[in-house]
Amino acid sequence: MKTFRFLLVVLALGLLSVLACAPGGKGTGVRQVAFPEMVPLPPGPIKAEQYRVNKGDTLSISFPLNTELEVKSALVRPDGKIDLPLIGEVLVFGLTIPEIQEAISKKYKEFIAKTKYSQVLKGGDYFDIRFVYNPELNIGVRIGADGNINLPLVGVVPAAGKTPLELREELKQRYSKDIRKPDIAVLVGVTPGTYPYDMATKKIHDEPQYINVALVKSAGQWVFVGGEVTQAKAIPYEGHLTVLQAIMAAGSTKDTADLSRVVVLRRGQFEQAEWFLTDLASPPEGKSMKNDVILKAGDVVLVPMTGIAKLNLWVKQYIRDVLPIQTQGTVGTYWTSQFGGIIP
Repeated sequence: MKTFRFLLVVLALGLLSVLACAPGGKGTGVRQVAFPEMVPLPPGPIKAEQYRVNKGDTLSISFPLNTELEVKSALVRPDGKIDLPLIGEVLVFGLTIPEIQEAISKKYKEFIAKTKYSQVLKGGDYFDIRFVYNPELNIGVRIGADGNINLPLVGVVPAAGKTPLELREELKQRYSKDIRKPDIAVLVGVTPGTYPYDMATKKIHDEPQYINVALVKSAGQWVFVGGEVTQAKAIPYEGHLTVLQAIMAAGSTKDTADLSRVVVLRRGQFEQAEWFLTDLASPPEGKSMKNDVILKAGDVVLVPMTGIAKLNLWVKQYIRDVLPIQTQGTVGTYWTSQFGGIIP
């Protein structure tokens, strides 16, 4: 029995030496591991990325040349989409602001190409007809549900489905029967007094440079800290937070914490996973400040136990609480039993 207990103590001390030699530890810097589906970052400093829109964020979308399309408050829905005039849903979750501008521009281009919207006239559109040499015939008209307009002298004229230029040529031909060399202009969406009746016929400037997207309000975002900290908790993320700052916000570490093997769990843009193993024992000493990695919203920070703390827990669970052996102190001090003391 004495030999068996002696072997248990030797095994415990052997575990201590193994834990001391485990990967990581003070002086190892930052180690990044990505799962196969995620391409690892290139060597060198980790560069800050542009903000990517999250579910619950609020955006504003403005069109300097098409104010009728502006949306002052667009909430990113749980499915990651927002709603915009004419084109409907646009997926914005996980995209940067420039990427969202490109996505909106593409949707409007596709919509215009499919419907010829803002290129051909349609029922309900309003426009002005101006006569250069006969201003008394100037008139503002709206296309009826049947696609026609009713004009002085010439009566009913089909207008829906034509471009303003095509309609102008037809009007010149019709009015030439009553007016010598009529000079007619078809002006679409330019009469302020007709707003909002003219907005459907305005040209849509669908290039990205004519679409402004801004983050109005960020959704509630958090960083989660657990392990050997005073209080495991979720910490509000407000744009900039490092690992050490997050740990301090969680009440700092316990005496059993191992700052040389702190793990950061992260999910990428399309839910790919990666993790960082970083040595934070050095930055508090003024060394290797780059090890204090900048966190992102949703990161999980785990502070592990020291090797000695793990061994003490193992001894408590598998030796002291199970076998009739009395111990005093911690591993590395004196071990006593009914058979005498053993000094490691």
